[in-house]
Amino acid sequence: MIVRRVFIAIFALTVVAPVFAQTAGPTVHPTATRADAEKDPVLSAMLAELERSEAHLQLAGMQKPYFIEYRIDDVTRYEARAAWGALTSEDETRVRVARVTIRVGDYKSDNSSARGEGSVQIAPTDNNAIGLRFALWAATDEAYKNALNAWAQKQADLKSVQTPPQADDFSHQKPTIFLGPDVPLSLDRDDWKQRIVEGSGLCLTDPTAKAYTDQVEVSRGEVEGMVRTEYLVNSEGTVVRASTPEYRAEAVVEGQAPDGMRLERSFPVDSPDAAGLGSADRFHHGVLSILEGLHELQQAPVMGDEYHGPVLFSASAAARSFDQFFAQSVGANRPELGSTARTTGAFATAYQSRVLPDFLKMVDDPTLTEFDGKALLGAYAIDDEGVLAQAVTLVDEGKLVNYLIGREPVKDFPASNGHGRSGPAGAARPMIGVLRIEATGGLSDDDLTKKLVAMGKDEGLDSVYLLQTKGGSEARTIYRIKVADGSRQLVRGARIADFDLRSFRSGTVAAGSDSRVDNMYGPVPTTIIAPALLFDDVTVERTQTRNEKLPYYPPPPQ
Repeated sequence: MIVRRVFIAIFALTVVAPVFAQTAGPTVHPTATRADAEKDPVLSAMLAELERSEAHLQLAGMQKPYFIEYRIDDVTRYEARAAWGALTSEDETRVRVARVTIRVGDYKSDNSSARGEGSVQIAPTDNNAIGLRFALWAATDEAYKNALNAWAQKQADLKSVQTPPQADDFSHQKPTIFLGPDVPLSLDRDDWKQRIVEGSGLCLTDPTAKAYTDQVEVSRGEVEGMVRTEYLVNSEGTVVRASTPEYRAEAVVEGQAPDGMRLERSFPVDSPDAAGLGSADRFHHGVLSILEGLHELQQAPVMGDEYHGPVLFSASAAARSFDQFFAQSVGANRPELGSTARTTGAFATAYQSRVLPDFLKMVDDPTLTEFDGKALLGAYAIDDEGVLAQAVTLVDEGKLVNYLIGREPVKDFPASNGHGRSGPAGAARPMIGVLRIEATGGLSDDDLTKKLVAMGKDEGLDSVYLLQTKGGSEARTIYRIKVADGSRQLVRGARIADFDLRSFRSGTVAAGSDSRVDNMYGPVPTTIIAPALLFDDVTVERTQTRNEKLPYYPPPPQ
């Protein structure tokens, strides 16, 4: 029952609000020692309990652990929401969760499997050493029993497969001591509550925005701040303390077109520090812009007949597509026992094969903290397995030359490259941090549009299409561009179809010279930096959504 309660608590923190990656702000101090770590009450308790477990944890006649990892995630989160010019909710929570991972056997072959390993417990937040150690002890006892059961099951499973494992189960790692500052949550709550209240009511109070009041059915604003401080110690000698602050605000407006189609526009801002969210004026003007954008979308024509031909993806749309098709595939997750595959996923057998055109390069560099003046949420200095972050070239001249690796090796990749990541209480797995796509010979936006139109003319088309992603949501904006004169017209009710990895590999004909930052929120946030991309053959079709009835009577008078 305790495990179930732990995951309910974590779900409340991570699903409602994302967990945030470690930024590269703190530096590794080569002079930091265990004595320095023991000055921290949390690390001191963890190290003391780890020593006790190393000395005494072994059931008679059973395997003794060869690796023990203790991790405590301390998460503080604040959130406020408003709608129609009034505060609707405000909440602040804090929770500490201890996760214990135990491995029996040895680095070559241990208890790890697709079933996962480890145990979690809620830990006290008041730095009480006995309370912290009891939480770790309880999780250790359960984790060790789970490890022994998994070890016995794995030995039986190995006897039933012909092909032996293609790599060791766990990699050796040089111990690291990383002691970053313990960063508190810092947000001017009263100021931001006023901003979201004012922003959510602009369509009722602003002279310009009042013209859109009858067209808006949802008007809300929200602000949230989160700090995750991770404490990690293991039996190899690694000690980590790393705080990760993040702040986010967003305004959202929704309405319906005359035919009942539901539409949305949003204005999000995000930053690793509260000051990076910008001024009150910025948020105010952002809300005005999405109100105008919703009005424009409501008046736009509906997508007509299905289209096949060249489509230009803006840098933001390209970034979202790389997130959809590449972000998971470049992480090397081990296949099932008995498999000859190197990894799982779309790129399981793609090593040294072409996955992009030869003018594109892909690098994941978590140490990159800023690009074009924007802070990157996917940046971190040390991963969630205590391995220092590294830049990894994944695709060079279109060819897949590397994978993201955690501490569970795969064939041909025996060591971690600092990409084992997790959310609170979760097991680490290889994931992107800051994924950057670079283009050789990129074109300006004007030249890309000219090339798009020229391709349409060559194919005898009346129009071509430009895809954009606006407002931080999955809703996409599509423009129809007349081949005859280059004029643009916004269309609604359109979506991209028949688009996959082959479209990237064989259908990308040009890329932009400028890139855009897209910070992606989720249990583990990431960043993708990508240029615009021009594809030669993409399907654009009308969405098959249900158009609901319009409101039967007008909103309340103001």
